[in-house]
Amino acid sequence: MNMKDQTYIGKNTGCDNALDKVTGKLQFCADLAVAGTLHMRFRGSEIAHGRLLSVDTSRAERMPGVRAVYTCFNTPNRSFDRGRVVRYESVTYQEKLFDPHIRFYGERIAAVVAETAEQAEAACRAITAEYEVLPAAVTPEAAMAEDAPQIHKGGNCYISGGIHRGDYEHCSADRTFRSRAHLGRMTHLSMETQTAKASYDRGRDQLTVWTGCQTAFGVRATVADLLGIPYARVRVIKTQMGGSFGCKQETVVEPLAAYAAYDLCAEVLVSYSREEQINNCILKHNVDFDVESKVDEDGTIRGVRIRAVLDAGAYTTVSHWYIDEIGSKSGKVYRIPDLTFEGVAVNTNTAVNGSFRSWGSGEIAAAYETHWDLVCRELGLDPVEFRLKNVRKPYEEDIVERMTVGRTHFEECLIRGRERFGWEERRARCRERNASQDRYRYGVGMAVASHTSSCYPHHIDLGAATARLEEDGSVTIHLAVHDHGCGAVTALRKIAAEALGIDLRRIVLEEADTMRDRYDYGCFASRTVYVLGQGIRAVCGELIDVCRWIAADRFGCDPSAVRYEDGLLLHGGEQMDLGETACYSLKTLEMDVFARSAIRSQQNPGVPCAHFCEVRVDTYSGLVEILHCLSVHDIGRAINPDMVRGQIGSGIQQGMGIALCEEVKIDPKTGRTLTTDLRHYDAANSVDLPEYDVLLIEDGDDFGPFGAKSIGEACVAPVAPAIAAAVNDALGTRLSDLPLTPAKILEALER
Repeated sequence: MNMKDQTYIGKNTGCDNALDKVTGKLQFCADLAVAGTLHMRFRGSEIAHGRLLSVDTSRAERMPGVRAVYTCFNTPNRSFDRGRVVRYESVTYQEKLFDPHIRFYGERIAAVVAETAEQAEAACRAITAEYEVLPAAVTPEAAMAEDAPQIHKGGNCYISGGIHRGDYEHCSADRTFRSRAHLGRMTHLSMETQTAKASYDRGRDQLTVWTGCQTAFGVRATVADLLGIPYARVRVIKTQMGGSFGCKQETVVEPLAAYAAYDLCAEVLVSYSREEQINNCILKHNVDFDVESKVDEDGTIRGVRIRAVLDAGAYTTVSHWYIDEIGSKSGKVYRIPDLTFEGVAVNTNTAVNGSFRSWGSGEIAAAYETHWDLVCRELGLDPVEFRLKNVRKPYEEDIVERMTVGRTHFEECLIRGRERFGWEERRARCRERNASQDRYRYGVGMAVASHTSSCYPHHIDLGAATARLEEDGSVTIHLAVHDHGCGAVTALRKIAAEALGIDLRRIVLEEADTMRDRYDYGCFASRTVYVLGQGIRAVCGELIDVCRWIAADRFGCDPSAVRYEDGLLLHGGEQMDLGETACYSLKTLEMDVFARSAIRSQQNPGVPCAHFCEVRVDTYSGLVEILHCLSVHDIGRAINPDMVRGQIGSGIQQGMGIALCEEVKIDPKTGRTLTTDLRHYDAANSVDLPEYDVLLIEDGDDFGPFGAKSIGEACVAPVAPAIAAAVNDALGTRLSDLPLTPAKILEALER
């Protein structure tokens, strides 16, 4: 279909629940508490590492409204893994509901379930504990030392399998360059904190969990295995979500709510405070890179060697996959004949780190792009020209994954971005401004990155859907979609409406419910629109075929003779609309009209993106102001352009935080999380956003629904390194320890 002929694809239709959001009517998980719902609150440890000798809960148990107090001494000694998505994954199973082995400051040692949240909090304050204090390893360096305290059996380190392509040691080039980069840990800052509600119906032997999660089936598997309940008797319903950015990929509070509900045969709500969200949920990994490259004088990259150390925090969860994923993404953007990646994920006695938006793409971009800026400066090369010389061309093979990068346009992102941003003109103007005064320094920077659109090739990515034709011609689609609040449901409904040629309002699609929907991995790897969208197109095609068969019975012809067009079944001069088709099938054929389909995606096209920005640095205060920026994205096809631009704006804002200010600090002596509220957490706010420009390159992907690829995670990946490049351009520095706080900038200027 020609893009100009499409009714919904590429048109701005907003988001299904936007009105309810802005009027405050939309119900999130915490809003689902009803009369009789019990509330769970937690008591945290006061040490970073040690053994829990005793917990005195006697006072708490006597307090008003208290229904139960849980500790490691009265709960199951079973382990689970909050990062596990499917049952057959190989995971570490390190965590318990409550563990006598304390591994980080603030780890839960007890929980109180009471009639109100206030009663539960008061009872938690009445709990006391005795500990055997053990030495703590607060930094990766300390945890990797030979005499390091053992945080888990089997050691503190996971050594990545690594990447070895070509022969870096023996490859030759004109020059060798070395650099280091650091990314600090930060909180996801989702507006909705981690929340889950669970209810157990003893008569039906049915446990129901409501949660704003990224994997309803993953939550079901973890909860059912932990409690020893058949999967078919655990129902998980995905609620509206107030943002995630990765923190709700992992099953954090659901096991606790489920256990209490099952134990008490009651309905229990768990909702983290902001302090608990920062300290007891998950944080973005802090990671250190050492990068070495061999490059010819003309800028041709011959080889790269990368070493990365990832701080997992107290529990490994997804960190062993995360370090591997950073390595697997090291070949997506640049042609590097000889590439070596070595990584290690290290457990430390600190708050847990885990899934974060872009899952390795942002980290490898920060390592690469700051390094290439150093190379360009040393060789006297223009940063855009250097990248144009080395980025991948369409359909080239990613040497790491050994698969094509697909229909990608890295060069076009760079060329069109350079022109739109006015790269040369802005660079020249910055030089002029810097020569005319002393206090403010101006600079420009850019970076390029990519991300995924699928879980493939790590596993064949499944998108399964069913569709039922209703008697009035409307269509109900069952698909386990997990919308983060960014309009994924709207985008998928638009794909269905376009595929069927009917009004968008006649398509109904609800979010994931394990009792109703077919299996789905969840919302990871930016797979939702690309994979599930393919599943929807396929099931709509199957539904049309079923309708052709029914119409053929009515018309007395072969199904191949029936045409389908915009909700009508046509044969000669006869026609029948979808409503008539459903009624005829029910009345005459005694058959419900439905279709099912499963797409096994075996492609994963790259999603090239380039970010350009101009900054002003105040050399008196160290503050950085972003004056203008441009984000260029090879998106394949924008299903809902306004929502795409909103996603990109959020990526810019989050990237600003990574680059300039957001960091959760840990006390290096005690392991205590020092930044546990938003008053002391320096976030990049909407008022800090500069004027930003967006350029979408739309050349439809070969397999994506109507040509669409991903956007939700790619948009954040190049932002932070582009800002760092602009700051270094302004100051003539080589800063690569993110975030570039005013203190770090002033220290660099003093040096």
